[in-house]
Amino acid sequence: RGLQLPAGQAGRDPGAVTFVCDAGLGGLARWLRAAGYEAHWQADVDDDELIRQARTMPAILLTTDSLLMQRGVIRDGLVPAVWVPPTLKKTEQLRLVLSELQLPVRDPRCMSCGGELRRVDKEAVKDRIPPRTYRWLDEYFVCTVCDKLMWEGTHWARIERTLDTIEPQENDRQGQQGGKRRQGRMPDC
Repeated sequence: RGLQLPAGQAGRDPGAVTFVCDAGLGGLARWLRAAGYEAHWQADVDDDELIRQARTMPAILLTTDSLLMQRGVIRDGLVPAVWVPPTLKKTEQLRLVLSELQLPVRDPRCMSCGGELRRVDKEAVKDRIPPRTYRWLDEYFVCTVCDKLMWEGTHWARIERTLDTIEPQENDRQGQQGGKRRQGRMPDC
């Protein structure tokens, strides 16, 4: 369809693309974060505020509201937007957005707040790790925004399998092979 990235995002690293999701897309926002993208979501946000946020950040507006897509600033391309069918499952919504914008799956972000993840020394966070997890795992991450401790566990293994089925196989950006991300990890918490 030729959707144009916001002026502030044109020519940037695809991982730097930012999204603003409408109130009905909280699940998609979490999946976008797992796929490595900054995605903002609020439960009770009106259309005017969504448009304001998308213009200010700049960000791509994702919405399930077909009437919102008819607003002049969206229709005229001043605010880039993608209509997301509300009947799709969350993972199908993710596949649609990534495909529409030709974006690869990237290193994950914190699924709770969207912050970047920083690898931390196991001993530095020992008091925050459940004892059984501490015994069998050596790699841990902390969100740079909310300070949530995370690790690659069984929960992430399920998410990783799902993300591997979503990323188009012909999309091999930044030297990623076979749909694998650089770090390939989104920790559990």
